[in-house]
Amino acid sequence: MDLRRALDIVAQPWTYFGVSDAKLCADVQAYTTDELGVRDVPALDGEATVRPLDVLLRLAVATKPQYQTDLYEAHRHWSLLRYLGLFDADPDGQLCLSSAGRRIVGSQRRVTSEELGIGFAVHRAQEWVAARWPGATVTGVIDIDVALSSGVIRTDGVTSSVVQRGGRRPDYLLIAESPGSEDGFHYAVVECKGTKAWRYGLDQMASACVQLRGVAVASRQPPGLAVGTVLADDRVRCRALELYPGHRRRYEPATSAVELPEPFEDFAEVHVERETFERTVHVDIDEQVPLSAENLVRAGTQASWASLADFAGNDYAFQRWAPPVFRANLDRDAQARPQRVERRTRGGLDVVGVRNLITLPGGELEVVFGLAAEVDEALADRDADRVIEAQRRVAGRRAQEGDAARREPSDDVTAVSDDGAVLMLIPR
Repeated sequence: MDLRRALDIVAQPWTYFGVSDAKLCADVQAYTTDELGVRDVPALDGEATVRPLDVLLRLAVATKPQYQTDLYEAHRHWSLLRYLGLFDADPDGQLCLSSAGRRIVGSQRRVTSEELGIGFAVHRAQEWVAARWPGATVTGVIDIDVALSSGVIRTDGVTSSVVQRGGRRPDYLLIAESPGSEDGFHYAVVECKGTKAWRYGLDQMASACVQLRGVAVASRQPPGLAVGTVLADDRVRCRALELYPGHRRRYEPATSAVELPEPFEDFAEVHVERETFERTVHVDIDEQVPLSAENLVRAGTQASWASLADFAGNDYAFQRWAPPVFRANLDRDAQARPQRVERRTRGGLDVVGVRNLITLPGGELEVVFGLAAEVDEALADRDADRVIEAQRRVAGRRAQEGDAARREPSDDVTAVSDDGAVLMLIPR
């Protein structure tokens, strides 16, 4: 597959299958003696469409906080571009693996499945939010361990705080802005799995459902979604199950007394005044201290903004918004930053970010990890209201950035997320 073909594939929507039904619930439950307390999600069952580039953007944003700025880890982050030629489509418009992707076997196929599982899981989680809370806009997907954890695991149970339970917790905290509200936010947790084997994928899903209950917020269980991506038979399948609202999971007797979190409400919502996002909030989910849902949303939103700034190479904004635990986990050196560039998409969106020029079969490709310029500028300010409004505007015009089914060889291929993150692939 040459560069032009690869760009044509990632730019267009293709169909794939989601699995979320009563049979999946039963199959996953059979892999554990613990009652999982999950149910299927009809909105995530059956045929769906996705542009591979949108998956790659979500993978890039979700995993960026895991990397430092030294040479090796920068290389690891850019290496997600190895997935550019992984996808193809059959004559029926079904997303499948390319001939090169089919040749990936053994342990490398497992690694590929795990990494792409993050991108597909975040994409599915955003669709889940749209179905659960119609009109809500996802404003942040935060790596819990990097942004909100000191890395110290404590096992004693505390009910009125955000606390890890049983040594395992979900991967991401998801924050969404409530529709028609100036200060309303929903929050949920997401666990991502990926494998190359159908049967092992069920075992993974059982583990993921357990991990969803690995944190409690102010003694209540957050809503949660477990997503397992399977790359098998050269096709993509995404399994998904959600925690059952109002259901209290049964635990085996513990060696020490642990008071269980209350079941979550179906519409978990918290109201946070915008100006309070500008205050520094210390949140460490490994600490045994009381913590309100409001502070979790504040710290999570700040971590999300810091992560976006880091994604686009805006070190000043990263330092401005990163919560203390987040900054302590990452060593950021502004002098090591690559030079930032300005670009404009075919849809007219101004973008600021970092670039890399890569020589590939079929020509050179410029890759830009960036932000919509108005979001980037707002993040450098101290006005949280300005950031929120900039993200709203970008989310409102995101549909205009969809690539046409037909494109010229010299056209850029662009993905834009509701929070303002942008991935541009520009052939040179």
